[in-house]
Amino acid sequence: MSKAYFEFKQFKVYHDKCAMKVGTDGLLLGTLTDCSKAAQILDIGAGTGLIALILAQRSDAIIDAIEIDDDASEQAKSNFDFSPWSDRLTCFHSSVFDFTTEKKYDVIVSNPPYFINSLKSNLHKKQTARHIDEDFFPKLSLKISELLNDNGSCWIVLPVNEMHQFTKHAKSAGLQPSKLIHIHSFDHSPEKRRIVAFRKEKNEVIFEKFVIYESQGTHSHQYISIAKDFLTIF
Repeated sequence: MSKAYFEFKQFKVYHDKCAMKVGTDGLLLGTLTDCSKAAQILDIGAGTGLIALILAQRSDAIIDAIEIDDDASEQAKSNFDFSPWSDRLTCFHSSVFDFTTEKKYDVIVSNPPYFINSLKSNLHKKQTARHIDEDFFPKLSLKISELLNDNGSCWIVLPVNEMHQFTKHAKSAGLQPSKLIHIHSFDHSPEKRRIVAFRKEKNEVIFEKFVIYESQGTHSHQYISIAKDFLTIF
């Protein structure tokens, strides 16, 4: 049985009611997203609220989070309430496609589900959290474009093949890649994940390689530099 919560240096994340637990993808997206100039941030598919909490620690922004699952939404709200930044964090229990606001966001982040038309999990919660239909990426891209400030950026983490699919639809929605971060477990291992920043204006694309482990059981200097303010092991 997994532990009910994950303890960070400045906050705790309870995840016993969430299908998708605290994981590396969320930590990487939260720490690698550029939020230095953000006043308004939106986290789409908040899950435990981890990414929003990391961004709250890293910025002074007002942060909204959207989560469709009942239990995950309640748990994210609870994690927000017990954090040092509860006055800046709000979780909305909603599908992103039903979410309405007059706000435009400076930064949008998402660690979206990505198993397209694959064998569905028998567990309904995990199915909702991880599986999507073919029209999800096109609809999500359009919604992000609608909610994003003209000068804002959207940061997405996905496996490589799924990121190719998302990028195609993002471009159709008027979102252009501006930064690609290639995530590798080890320096010479295949790319495991990709984080891409999208903007409405076309820019010269920046490429970056990020390696998690220097060797088996030893984190890289890159990873330590972004995780040391959060993880208690450093």
